[in-house]
Amino acid sequence: MTQPTTVILPAKSEATNLEALLPRRRQACPEAEILLVDAGSDDGPARICPQHGGRRLAQPYSMGNGAAIKTGARRARSGILVFMDAGGQHELRRRREH
Repeated sequence: MTQPTTVILPAKSEATNLEALLPRRRQACPEAEILLVDAGSDDGPARICPQHGGRRLAQPYSMGNGAAIKTGARRARSGILVFMDAGGQHELRRRREH
């Protein structure tokens, strides 16, 4: 049995990267909650996030990465939190059960 997990993605103007990243995150962890913390983006993450089963939390302007991480941690619905960069520089692989 796997434990509920939340993948938290702080982002500012990363719509182009999110188009490719969110489907890969969903495929790697289909049961995980995907939480995008949008730090005042103006390029469309509100449209992209729900298309891929993610939940978007909007900040009115960028308050920095630390504030975005704290926002995501407070609003996560699970006890295991994974923090990743929305630019796609972190690779997420599903752990194999033995």
